[in-house]
Amino acid sequence: MYKKYSTVAIWLLATGFISAACADNVTPPDTMTMPKQSIFSFSSFGTIGVVQTNTDNGIYTTGTEKNGATTSSDFGPDTKLGGQLDAKFNDYLSATVQLFSKQNAVGSYNPDVEWAFGKLKMGNGFSLRLGRIGAPFFMSSDFRNVGYTNITVRTPVDVYALVPVRSFDGGDILYETSLGNTTLNGQFWMGRSSVLEGENASGDEQILLHNIAGINFSAENGPFTVRFGTMKTRLGTSGTGLNGFNGLLGELNQASGLLPALSSLGTIANDLAIDNKFATFTDLGIIFDSGNWIASSEVVKRKTESTYISTVTAWYATLGYRIQKFTPYLSFSGRNVNSVTSVSAPAITPLLPAVDQQAVLALVGGANSLLISTNEKTGALGVRWDAGKNYDIKAEYQQIQVPAGSAGIFSKVTGGSYTTDTHVSVFSLCLDFVF
Repeated sequence: MYKKYSTVAIWLLATGFISAACADNVTPPDTMTMPKQSIFSFSSFGTIGVVQTNTDNGIYTTGTEKNGATTSSDFGPDTKLGGQLDAKFNDYLSATVQLFSKQNAVGSYNPDVEWAFGKLKMGNGFSLRLGRIGAPFFMSSDFRNVGYTNITVRTPVDVYALVPVRSFDGGDILYETSLGNTTLNGQFWMGRSSVLEGENASGDEQILLHNIAGINFSAENGPFTVRFGTMKTRLGTSGTGLNGFNGLLGELNQASGLLPALSSLGTIANDLAIDNKFATFTDLGIIFDSGNWIASSEVVKRKTESTYISTVTAWYATLGYRIQKFTPYLSFSGRNVNSVTSVSAPAITPLLPAVDQQAVLALVGGANSLLISTNEKTGALGVRWDAGKNYDIKAEYQQIQVPAGSAGIFSKVTGGSYTTDTHVSVFSLCLDFVF
């Protein structure tokens, strides 16, 4: 099915480019003196950002990037560059290709083909897109990588890091209409995607999203925009970097069959497993933009059948006030894990030799190392300065509160999680640009 999407998208692109090429070679006599308008347009965007925290116990990242900030400043979390080529072949057919570069989970900045789709306007408010399309999980999904479009340094990590999927391969149907003074938009999308979660000595770790099906609605009236979206997918895994994870599941299942008293180990393994488990994501957001005031808020819920990819509720609220070229802002966000964050060892039976008892405890310990809570709350205070045409400078201070037993969004915390309630300060400075 996915090959069909790609084939049709390539056909749409090729048809448009061939049509354009033919048009270039045929000039009607009555228009020979008219200047020719290109069907192509190019735009680009980027951010140069630096981040520093006040702790070395934990690395601050904004998603799946390999490197992040500690007391040593780092450019990895926010620095990025993108370029987009649009082609309008006629009033009905267009195409878009976008390349995007940001540090990924293996520490590389190699550019990805972020978008590559053809769009067909079908009339009566309907449009069809096929190819690689921006994944519409959030209210700001289409612009989450374009820092210049946001008043904050970055979209709230407590919320947007829950689904680090930027695009999907498939298609969508868009619908737009008006009802009085209200503009209504709908989107139905289907396809597949994947996210590179990291790497270890064994290789890469990828989470796959199969059979994605989602629907989004939005309504805009005056200064208000309200959006609701929901989707469902079947999860999978790929990459030799997950060999250790899969090996642990196998050992738990094997141990569960030794004695009836150890059967709960099989339940632990089944709960952790990712392959062929279903996941859903729901988002509700609102934007207010009028005069000097701008505000936005989203509440999201990620729900999965795998305890390894936890079920989480998250939210944020941001308020800004424009004062000529400056926009000071205040933002609060948080996330709460709703699934289990630890499991208990079964009652050790005297029928097990001491060495096997230790092996069971080690297996349960391995399972618990995968169930670290990411609960946290964040407060941010910052300012955006529109220093010139098409670029801005932003400075931001964050205070992240991580409860004991949680790692929050930080990686490589000693022992896996903080043993006491911890407050981490994060300092950010960035330059956003578009041209």
